[in-house]
Amino acid sequence: MVKKTIAVLICISSLFLLFGCGNNDLDQGNENEITIEVANKTEDITISYALFYGTGMDEWGEDLLGEEVIEPGETVSFVLPEGEYTVIPMTFEYFVLPAARNISEDFRMEVGNEDKVPILVTNDTEVDIGFLYISPTESEDWGENWLGDEVIPAGISKFFFAEPDTYDLMAIDLEGETVIEEYEIEVDGERHFVIEDLNEEDEAEDEEPEEE
Repeated sequence: MVKKTIAVLICISSLFLLFGCGNNDLDQGNENEITIEVANKTEDITISYALFYGTGMDEWGEDLLGEEVIEPGETVSFVLPEGEYTVIPMTFEYFVLPAARNISEDFRMEVGNEDKVPILVTNDTEVDIGFLYISPTESEDWGENWLGDEVIPAGISKFFFAEPDTYDLMAIDLEGETVIEEYEIEVDGERHFVIEDLNEEDEAEDEEPEEE
């Protein structure tokens, strides 16, 4: 495997906006410990970074995996001082996987599920995505915002997991403007959606082919 580098900090700086978390400055004098397990339940996604925010960690958080990885089907345990933590797993490409927040006791975190398939959403716009809806096509409404209180910052890719089905997808920025809206998408294996600026797409369609 290619050796990990400090380049991950480029992505981590955007994760502050994504998860709204940082160093909690909790009391480090307590000798009690908690165990956090990270289980990779995906079929073919390797977890290359496990970023921890919380007690005794710097403002960027720390990658406690070091040079190790968590392959599909593997589980890694981290024993940490008592406190409150956020865990953000990422792939080697810095794609963000579902995180776990406000962990203050022994906890098992499962990434993915054998009955679900991964959906990778890339925000290739200059705005932050604040609302993401991935709703079964047969549903009459969009349902819940899959981002909750989080966002997908510009330039960030994030994984979601859903059962195989036909879906409609809509992404909305923080100003309430719809950035992408697609319907009847077959999801029966890993899918990748790139959210692009509508203006750029319109300009590309309006461009006339050059005369030979």
